[in-house]
Amino acid sequence: MNFDELAAKVERLEAIEEIKALKARYLNACDKQEPEVVRECFIEDGAVIDMDYFGYCDSRDTFVDDIYVPRGCHDFVLDMHHGTNPEIEIVDTNTAKGVWSLNYRNINTQDRTLTMMSALYHDDYVKTAKGWRIAKSRTEYRTVMNCIYEEGSLQVNIAGRSLADG
Repeated sequence: MNFDELAAKVERLEAIEEIKALKARYLNACDKQEPEVVRECFIEDGAVIDMDYFGYCDSRDTFVDDIYVPRGCHDFVLDMHHGTNPEIEIVDTNTAKGVWSLNYRNINTQDRTLTMMSALYHDDYVKTAKGWRIAKSRTEYRTVMNCIYEEGSLQVNIAGRSLADG
């Protein structure tokens, strides 16, 4: 392996690690209810966030201001987003694609509900002057269970592929 091949390999590995850190920053910011950190994980102009039945946004501002903050930033919303099994493909020096498994939990203490969900994120990434950012994210729902809880009991409302099934 010559120097140029080694340099290209190191650049590719650094890009993969930076993209993993970006996705971790996004998921952790979702759980910590940090809308400005969530916003900064996406490209400034033209970000697409497609969450199927849950919402489609053609900008990071629409996603953060119209979906994430109203639905997720409350004291009674307790979330856990765990992204695992990253499959990251570096397309070229400035673009990449990735697929992530999402293990999601939501406890809503106001509605007294528990939601457990799995999904796949299909992401496109772009390297910007500020580092790697998400340009497009599409959520493919895999499984969901929504329950109502009361002291001593847990009642299943929905078990299926998505909350739209119920």
